[in-house]
Amino acid sequence: MSFEPGGAAAPDWTRLSDDPNDREAKRAVQRYLDQVRRVHTDCGLLEFIERELEGRSVLDIGVVSHSARYFDQPGWRHGRIARRASRCVGVDILAPLVEELRQRGFDVRCVDATSEADLGERFERVFIGDVLEHVENSVALARFAARHLAPGGRILAATPNPFSRKFFRRFRRDGTAIVNLDHLCWITPTQAMEIARRAGLGLSAYHLAKRFSPARLWLKRIAWRFAPLEYSFPDFVYEFSLRD
Repeated sequence: MSFEPGGAAAPDWTRLSDDPNDREAKRAVQRYLDQVRRVHTDCGLLEFIERELEGRSVLDIGVVSHSARYFDQPGWRHGRIARRASRCVGVDILAPLVEELRQRGFDVRCVDATSEADLGERFERVFIGDVLEHVENSVALARFAARHLAPGGRILAATPNPFSRKFFRRFRRDGTAIVNLDHLCWITPTQAMEIARRAGLGLSAYHLAKRFSPARLWLKRIAWRFAPLEYSFPDFVYEFSLRD
C-alpha cells in the first residue's frame, strides 16, 4: 500500500503570508503534505531504509547510536547500511567510538555534522538516522547534509513520530512522556518543511513504514477511516532534495 506524490513543489508559506498562522497558508501546507505522504506496509523502518540505500553511495550521519554495545547487534543500523551501500562513509562526534569503528574496518570520520565542514566527497544519498531530534541546530545539520549531495541526490532523515500510539501509551501510563533523555525536540512534518526551507532544501516526500500482516492490515484500513493514519507508525522518514 502506498500513496505516491504528484510532483508538486513544496509551498513556501512566506510567499503566501507574513503570518505563520494564516489559514490559507496552513491549508496549502496541509494539501501538500497529504500529497507527498507515502505509506509502506510491506516493510519495517530498517527494511525501508536498506531498500532506499541499496547499491548507492551513502553518507551516514550519526553512526555510533549512543554506545558501542550496539555494534555487535544484528539490528545495528550503520552495519546494515554499510553492507547494502555501494560505498558508505559514516560520521559521528564521539571520537573514541569512531576510532573503535575504524579499527573494525568501517570508513568513519569524527566530524561535527552541524558544522561547516566539507568532507570533499559527494554522495547519492545522505542518511540522518535519529539525529535531528538531538542536535541544537537542525538547520545546520540539514545544510551539512545538503553540502554532501551529488546532483540528483536525496537526504533521508528518520526521526520518532510523537503522535504515534507508541508514545501515547507511554503518556497514558506515566502521565507525562518520558523518552530518550538526550532529545531536544520532535520533528513533525510541518517542522521538517520549515527546516528544509531554511536550509535551501525541499521536502519532497515523507514516509511511514511498518510491516503489517494481511489480516492486521485489513483491520488497519478500517481503523484509518476513523483515526489518523499516522497514529499507527512510530517513525517519520523525511526525504529532502536540493531546490532547483
